[in-house]
Amino acid sequence: MAAQSRARRILRGLRTLDDYSKILTGKRLSHIGGRAMSIFGEGLGKKVTKSFFGNQDAELPPDSPYRVLGVYPDSYDSAVRGAFRSLARDFHPDTGAKPDPAMLQKVTEAYNTIMAERSKSNKES
Repeated sequence: MAAQSRARRILRGLRTLDDYSKILTGKRLSHIGGRAMSIFGEGLGKKVTKSFFGNQDAELPPDSPYRVLGVYPDSYDSAVRGAFRSLARDFHPDTGAKPDPAMLQKVTEAYNTIMAERSKSNKES
């Protein structure tokens, strides 16, 4: 039981690091790790990234707010907030590099949904 708990904490830490990497560099750690491991062979790179991150994107439905923001469901609030701010900055009509009001609204709704869900679960605990 303790080994499972430790493994879950490590996996959550890696996912959080992955979220911060996405916010800061625009690329996931699996992409960065895959590029680095391509030196040793594509097969080894895929095995390493799959062992660290699994097949997380396949579990989320296409209309999931987590998929819209590009974060994992067990990400910290700060990672969710950072992803939202980054996407909002990109899609905002006044300041965005690629202005798209419809996408900005979708990102805002996804963020509000996630934060409402988390605040509701925090109140129940």
